[in-house]
Amino acid sequence: MKTDRKQERFVRRLETEFSSQDKKYRGISSDLSTNGLFIRTHHPFTPGSIVDITIHLPGGLTSRLKGRVRRALKTPIATLKNGMGVELIEKDSNYINFLKTFMPDDQGTPQAEEIISETVTQTKTETKVGPDPSDFLILACSKCGVKNKVHKSKMSLGPKCGKCGSPLVINLA
Repeated sequence: MKTDRKQERFVRRLETEFSSQDKKYRGISSDLSTNGLFIRTHHPFTPGSIVDITIHLPGGLTSRLKGRVRRALKTPIATLKNGMGVELIEKDSNYINFLKTFMPDDQGTPQAEEIISETVTQTKTETKVGPDPSDFLILACSKCGVKNKVHKSKMSLGPKCGKCGSPLVINLA
């Protein structure tokens, strides 16, 4: 599906903390790009609010960002994404380096110049580089039946169902 966005978005769900005017909340960031992100939360701030954001990146790194809320959605309908779209005003090097891992050029090397230079717009469709599909297991929840995608390296942590929270069990039958 083609969108009118100037920057490509990358769906990565990361634990996020955000605050504005002494109000602090937690949420899940998604739809990351060089100029913005979406924070899934039931506590969105009003459009125009300046927000301090801390994203917990893989590998134990954190990224501290500052942004302006551009849109907010709060609805009782569970199927809609409650949250807020944030335009980034300030980014740190951890965030930029994290995004570089998702933006390869034709030879598979990071495009640092396009990430750092916010005036460059992407004119071609790029292929996304991600983890090898064989690194994942698909586990059906024994309680609700939902299929869950779990990275093999996370199996020792006791994965839980994304829908009902029940522990996932490997059936080797």
